[in-house]
Amino acid sequence: MELAVIGKGDFCLGFSLAGIRNIIETESPGEALIRVSSDEEIGVVIFDEDLLPGLDEFERARLESSVRPVFVTLSLNEESESLKKMIKKSIGVELW
Repeated sequence: MELAVIGKGDFCLGFSLAGIRNIIETESPGEALIRVSSDEEIGVVIFDEDLLPGLDEFERARLESSVRPVFVTLSLNEESESLKKMIKKSIGVELW
């Protein structure tokens, strides 16, 4: 199972330096969603929160309900509340 990243340049840079190979730098996230969803090897996709407004309602629903790959939405801004909510949704337990 591989990890992929979808985002803008600054968002993707750190993941690239960390050695992630499946990086899609884009301004149009809809095409990138289709690409990673069709790849059987990708199990987790880290998605840039700044690209969410570029998705239509069907693409957003696909991102939120997908089981494989699992989409994890992250932001360059610190927002511990959204991370807390995402962890609770993923594992069903509130950690803090």
